[in-house]
Amino acid sequence: MYFLPTSLIFIGYFILTLIYILKNRKIKVENHLFTNELLIAFLFLLAGISFPFIYRFHSPNLSQNSLNYLWLFTSLFLSIEMTVWVFTLIYNAVISKKNPEIMAQRDYGKFCDEFNKNWKDDLKSELGRKFLHLFTCFVIFFFWTLGTILNDLGVLTQWGLDNYSFSYWLIITVGFGFVIMFQVADLARLNRFYMLPNWAKSWYQDMKQSELHTFVASTPLVLSFVPFIFAPFPILASVALITTGADAVACLIGKEYGKHSLKTNNKKTIEGFIAGGFATFIIVFSISMIYHPWLSVSFEKIILMSLIATLLFLLVDAFTKNISDNILNPILTGFGMWIIYLL
Repeated sequence: MYFLPTSLIFIGYFILTLIYILKNRKIKVENHLFTNELLIAFLFLLAGISFPFIYRFHSPNLSQNSLNYLWLFTSLFLSIEMTVWVFTLIYNAVISKKNPEIMAQRDYGKFCDEFNKNWKDDLKSELGRKFLHLFTCFVIFFFWTLGTILNDLGVLTQWGLDNYSFSYWLIITVGFGFVIMFQVADLARLNRFYMLPNWAKSWYQDMKQSELHTFVASTPLVLSFVPFIFAPFPILASVALITTGADAVACLIGKEYGKHSLKTNNKKTIEGFIAGGFATFIIVFSISMIYHPWLSVSFEKIILMSLIATLLFLLVDAFTKNISDNILNPILTGFGMWIIYLL
């Protein structure tokens, strides 16, 4: 039952997020945010339900004792994080309500006005926004590599672990900690801005204008990776790199060199569209070849997986408007590759 605190935290987030969405349903529907935010809520539910099965899925020989320790460390880390956040929000609520000047300074309307005044939609600003997403991808590759090295050295065997269980324990613990941090801050920002500490407000300086009245893209991006923890690692790695890397390539090439608008989506360019598709194919092909020991399939199937992922990425890029591509890209490309792998 050591998994219970983590599962309850994410199920709790599902409930809180759902209450917020339904409470503001009318304005969410009017601004085409309802479906997207509803998907985010259910991704929290999926994370909470699937957590008890993650560490052992690829490691069926993992002992119950080792599994309990992994659950315990994750739950302890996330519980401490939640406790610190609760006390931080309560403290800021108390000092704000006691001091009208502080309460006036922490007005979200003023924050939005200041944000819009300083907003820059140039290449440098876009690079800053994409860096955080790419860091998520770096974490996945770094911990997998660390687990592979320790496994080859025989260190993990002494602890009753293997590459998958150890690497995924680190990835999940850090990833879930990241999600908890941003979602609690987002819920405070959108509901009770005065509860948010001043140091946390700096996180939102690089968000997009379209995210001012909804959740930042980083949260659904990480949560959408959860289903693919049950797929072979190269599929998870491809999904993460497509969602962060290929999307960044499409965005930056489009912003720097794009001159022809994509008719199906006027916010994007044909140049960025082509660059994103090319990057997707290269990513899936390269990851499948580099990590072939964990994805033992034929060369022909690797090519097919690369083509399917590219096609799905392009379809999302061309036609998606009201649902974040940080949700649709990983979900569609990931399941597309996974289905081809299982055939």
